[in-house]
Amino acid sequence: MNWNLQDRNQKAGNESEGLNKSQTLIQEAYQKIKQMILDQKFVPGQRLINKDLGELLHMSRTPIINALNRLVQDGFVGCENFRGFYVKPIDIQEVWDAFGVREALEVYAVGQAIIKGDEQDMILLEDKLRRHREYTPHYYTRKKFLLDSEFHLQIAEMAKNRVLKWLLKRNFEHIFLRTRLDNYDPGRMATSAKEHQELVQRMKMKDILGGVEILRNHIQRARDQVINILSIEEAGESGDLFEAGGSHD
Repeated sequence: MNWNLQDRNQKAGNESEGLNKSQTLIQEAYQKIKQMILDQKFVPGQRLINKDLGELLHMSRTPIINALNRLVQDGFVGCENFRGFYVKPIDIQEVWDAFGVREALEVYAVGQAIIKGDEQDMILLEDKLRRHREYTPHYYTRKKFLLDSEFHLQIAEMAKNRVLKWLLKRNFEHIFLRTRLDNYDPGRMATSAKEHQELVQRMKMKDILGGVEILRNHIQRARDQVINILSIEEAGESGDLFEAGGSHD
């Protein structure tokens, strides 16, 4: 009996170890694919082919498929019959919805940050403000978006609410990972940095109402830019379809 029990325990331990290893591989594949989307190695609408991903990540098909299914559940990847997996583009209605949620989260965050934030928090916020302002590429890059996100996430950190920060981070990921950068107006970078500076000044003055007003305008201008980009893309696609249709006349 003792030997049988020991064998069963050993078998259970081996199965648990195998399961943990499998979950680790899936998580690794998930993070790497997501990072490649962030780095624009895959752009919205592009197909994600299992075999190609396996070769890139040096992994078998199983963790790749599981990771892709997780990305589908999280809304970053789509999956359709005869098309397979692809980077899921964001549409105009989803942008409206996402920015509405973002505005609600950040309005709450800035008020709590002013109340609960301390001197060290403000030093970190001003450092992120500086880093965002000093990085001035000729066109929008993922790094610019990352620095912008870090500034806003620091405000959420100052609010001392981990759930709030997690929700805001996920919101940023959906907007920034699933929007092409081609049509972003580079002139918005300087305006955005100025708005950040004004927001920090209001926060240092403990001016909640002033901070909220600046933040709302900032977020709404960012929303309008993304919607404008998507409108341009949709108009371009409609034009392509019209031209393709016209060629058959």
